[in-house]
Amino acid sequence: MEPLFEEVCSVNFLGFSFGGRSYTEQIGDAVKKTGKHCAVDVSLVELEKGVRVVWVQHDFGFLGGSLGCAEGEKVTKAFEYATSAGLGIVVACKTGGARMQEGTLSLMQMAKVSVAVEAHRARGLPFVSVLEDPTYGGVSASYAMQADVRVAVAGARIGFAGPGVILNTMFEMNQGQYDRHCPADFQSAEYCARNGAVDLVVEKAELKTVVETVVAALTKRGDSAERLAAVSAEPPSPEEIAAEPDYALSRSMKRPQFTDVLSQLFAEFVELSGDGQVGSDACVKGGLARFQDAVWCVVLGCAKGHTPGDMQKANYGMPSPAGYRTAKRLMRLAERFGLPVVTFVDTCGAWPSFPAEDAGQSEAIATNLTVMAGLKVPMVTVVLGEGGSGGALGVAVANAVGMLSQAYYGVISPEGAASILGRYKDDAHKLVQFPKDCYELAKAQSIYAYQLRELGVVDEVIYEKTDETFEAFPVTQRRIAAFVASHLAKLIAASEADLVQQRYDKYRALGEFLELAPDQREHKLAEAKARPEKKRPARAAAAEPCKLVTYLATQVLHSERSRFMGLAPPKCPLDPPAAPVVDPSSSSATVENAKSVLDAKGPEAMAAWVRSRPEVLVTDTTMRDAHQSLLATRVRTTDLVKGAAVASELLAKAFSFECWGGATFDVAYRFLNEDPWDRLREIRKAAPNVCTQMLIRGANAVGYTSYPDNVVEEFVRLAAENGMDVFRIFDCFNDVEQMRVCANAVRKAGKVAECCICYTSDVTTSKIYDVAYYAKVAEQIVGLGAHVVGIKDMAGLLKPAAAKPLVDAIRAVDPSIPIHFHTHATSSASLAVAVEMARCGCDIIDFATASMADLTSQPSLNAFCAAMDGMPRSPGIDYMTLEPLDMYWMRVREMYAPFETGMLAGSARVFDHEIPGGQYANLFVQCQSMGLGDKWEQVLDMYRDVNKLFGDIVKVTPSSKCVGDLALFLINKNLGAADVLTAPNVDYPDSVVGLMQGRLGFPHLGFPKPVQDAILKGLEPLVERPSKALPPADFAKVKAELGLDDERASASLLYPKVFADYRKFCDQQTALCAYLPTPVFFYSFDLGQTVVVPVPAHLAEQELGKKADSVTLTLKRVGPLKKGRMRTVVFDVDGLEQSVEVKNPAAEGEFDGPMADPADPSNVASPMPGAIDKVLVAPGAAVSQGDDLFVVSAMKMEVKVKAPISGKIAALHVRETDKVVEGALLALIK
Repeated sequence: MEPLFEEVCSVNFLGFSFGGRSYTEQIGDAVKKTGKHCAVDVSLVELEKGVRVVWVQHDFGFLGGSLGCAEGEKVTKAFEYATSAGLGIVVACKTGGARMQEGTLSLMQMAKVSVAVEAHRARGLPFVSVLEDPTYGGVSASYAMQADVRVAVAGARIGFAGPGVILNTMFEMNQGQYDRHCPADFQSAEYCARNGAVDLVVEKAELKTVVETVVAALTKRGDSAERLAAVSAEPPSPEEIAAEPDYALSRSMKRPQFTDVLSQLFAEFVELSGDGQVGSDACVKGGLARFQDAVWCVVLGCAKGHTPGDMQKANYGMPSPAGYRTAKRLMRLAERFGLPVVTFVDTCGAWPSFPAEDAGQSEAIATNLTVMAGLKVPMVTVVLGEGGSGGALGVAVANAVGMLSQAYYGVISPEGAASILGRYKDDAHKLVQFPKDCYELAKAQSIYAYQLRELGVVDEVIYEKTDETFEAFPVTQRRIAAFVASHLAKLIAASEADLVQQRYDKYRALGEFLELAPDQREHKLAEAKARPEKKRPARAAAAEPCKLVTYLATQVLHSERSRFMGLAPPKCPLDPPAAPVVDPSSSSATVENAKSVLDAKGPEAMAAWVRSRPEVLVTDTTMRDAHQSLLATRVRTTDLVKGAAVASELLAKAFSFECWGGATFDVAYRFLNEDPWDRLREIRKAAPNVCTQMLIRGANAVGYTSYPDNVVEEFVRLAAENGMDVFRIFDCFNDVEQMRVCANAVRKAGKVAECCICYTSDVTTSKIYDVAYYAKVAEQIVGLGAHVVGIKDMAGLLKPAAAKPLVDAIRAVDPSIPIHFHTHATSSASLAVAVEMARCGCDIIDFATASMADLTSQPSLNAFCAAMDGMPRSPGIDYMTLEPLDMYWMRVREMYAPFETGMLAGSARVFDHEIPGGQYANLFVQCQSMGLGDKWEQVLDMYRDVNKLFGDIVKVTPSSKCVGDLALFLINKNLGAADVLTAPNVDYPDSVVGLMQGRLGFPHLGFPKPVQDAILKGLEPLVERPSKALPPADFAKVKAELGLDDERASASLLYPKVFADYRKFCDQQTALCAYLPTPVFFYSFDLGQTVVVPVPAHLAEQELGKKADSVTLTLKRVGPLKKGRMRTVVFDVDGLEQSVEVKNPAAEGEFDGPMADPADPSNVASPMPGAIDKVLVAPGAAVSQGDDLFVVSAMKMEVKVKAPISGKIAALHVRETDKVVEGALLALIK
């Protein structure tokens, strides 16, 4: 070893000093520590294989091996010395990068060394870099990565920007975020190898041997072309020559593959992997090796594997773009150092995948073809097995091509050709004929070696011993070696120009064709025209998509929780649960219960019967208030009806099933696209033996405002006719006059009028809602002629201690009237309250089946029955008999997971905020839809504050909705409840304005006047019952104008916009939503999923375009994205395909529309996230400042958007139902 350039030393030429320590001192410390004056040593070294090289070694002990001016000078001198002496160079890097104490000149050393590297490269001299731990920064980004071969030491850290720099710059020192995003083995030698940045990774102990081998190969140390002549093999026998080839044998895992041939024919193999830039490949393997101890060469081929696991690891022998670029890099390396190239082909084809196409598969193969065409060194190729199309050709444009006799080489596999050209009557015919067609096409396409030799594609058939395997193939091995050796011997002697010309001539000559004179071409054209035309059977035209399929195709991509788009809950079932099979009880249809007494003797007799019962009776709320409270009222008719049929058998003793009314009426239209009247009739049919029960809001019916008296009366009549028995009537302010019209209508229909006291606060402590207050309301209810007094504890605020005072107060008014108690389990105290109410003489209590109970729902029926067992007033229901019903609802609930409140346990906080259980779930979903999900606790507090602002009102639908609307509105506007009294120019939700105006009625103490004035802004409040001032509705006119029956006319009068939207949806989208399985309705289809949808006869033609009582649908395909974000969605519809073009949704979180400019008053912006409920203007319309332009809604809260300036509507940017974000551009005013 001869040291060089020891005179070059580091110096503090900038006079750099920082933090009380000079760079001069740092240099001095480094010199003392290492005994050196620079971080780089240069030596002249003779390797064991007799090759002299210049060896450059970084010393990490000297200022972290960093690159300064002295280091740059020594490395540059090393390259210049190697260039002038015609020597190879090895640079061992161990460095933190460029040295900051020397400023920009340290950076310039990267360029300085690079010009010397290029000058050395131009002389055709080898350069090997060794990347030790660590190799970072400027060295990594210059000469460490400029080498012909880059050898990394196992475990070394290698990269440009160190982890600390990335942590500081990109993650602002957030270690958690850095760790979360950091790739596996980041910046390790192994990481770099996987990503194509280094050629090989070796253990420290093997480093010297590997480097010596690489240098020996690149300098062709020990080459002897004469030895090639000694390689020979036995000639093939006549039987081997005559053997019929079989393309299937080319795929056998038992036959010799590239790695087997490599180990037998080549020695001292050093694998060089990766494309040198960003990728490596599991299939293409290559490197430097000595062929038959004769010549160094570059050898490469397609690896496969002899086990399924190894095949998988090698990507089944299919190269990626990185594989072809690795081959290109190795061929360039061979050309640079005058090494022959030997390639072995065994691939079914290039990797057909999205990643491969993204990475430029075509370009990678195409570039290789031109690189091989111009390669100035010999190239020999052997097709060992499969020669699949361009994937094989991408490493096979050689001077000489040999091919094993059982291999194939073609433009397409026989199976691929048969799948395109074959014609089969059915699957059975295909099973027999397809293999035959494959073999016939293999021959017809001339893909075998003997055929391709005749065509000039291959130069020699290498006959293989078919009984040999990869474990031992001596004969085949020698024949392959002889072929390679004989051709290398000839080609090595040729000049570079002759090699390129020979390759040109070889491939230029390939191809068979005719050259015809003009008259010959005309003759052939005439012959072609005269030939009888063979008509192919016409393909069946694709059916036009029917209405239902068009809707479903859109839902596949646009459903809010699309299963295909990955938005469905992870454990949501594909199919709805079947109703459990329950042995019909012999007594269930004949047992005396409230329903049998009502039907036989009327409501008065039924009330007396209830009062006479020793046991407490139960109402099951599962089908109404339970799912309204837990699942945002989203449970669909199909699931309710199956549950009702089971409940009718298991709960024949029940007083009633609450199953209709309340929020379920409008939600059915609004969110479920089904008709609530159909629901009522189907539930009645499924459970004919138990009273049905509904919730009706007195003068508000099932709406959120007051209606003309005749609308309420007609609604009650129709509900009774369609199967309703018990009407639970209430007023949100306990105003009995608001219940009178409804109660009278119920009595007239011969049904049960249960008039309610809405319970709030605490009867034992409240100064507003005390015993006297509730007794007075009870007295008024009795005077109204109610059959039952209901206690409606909407939020579950009644405590056990309040049960006796409340029951006693009602009993004191009229001991003969039944008391029906309804509560919610929000606080977790409700079961104790229910037991206490039963003990105090309450006649009927509401419960829900266990799997739909508790939290904001009702207490558990199962638990109550078990707890009351042995008590005097036990309901007499064995809780174990209810298990089938409970299991059914447990499985149903799984389908509605997105509508859960997220509440995992009860909360005594309800005694503070007093949110009704039935509102809690809806309010939570509403909160989330407005983007306020992370402010839920603030919403709870704001609800409480708004209630106090309003004077502590009774909170039940619809008054509770108004409190919730204002709470969400204020949080969205960053306002507090007290700000309502002072905030200027605030347009409050319509529901809140209507509340203050008295459209819902009046609290018994009224509203605080300052609050009322602030919200109404000059609007006059009503002074009498709202409905009294409304003119009667003209039912005949509505029915005639809209073409509706009685029930739908009633719905239209109750919810004009909601019902109109529902009809529009049925007309324009589909009327079959109610018949879809619940998982399909909410989450759409998964690929390959099949469902059978029942179709009513009157809808078949308009929905399917044919008569049918059902339709079988399978989602067959969702095509890839096309121009304009379009996809083709394909359904199989009763055996025929129907396809629909659907626009793919915008990216997650991206609003697919323009945003308003806050600084431009002509821009009308959305005040909140939601949907466009109404567009009140048209383009060109003249508007004045303050005019209503749009109504934006989020769930059930509506906000009017007013004109910010006067002018004309220049453009509308939204339509009704469009979803918008806050600040979205709605319109332009000029």
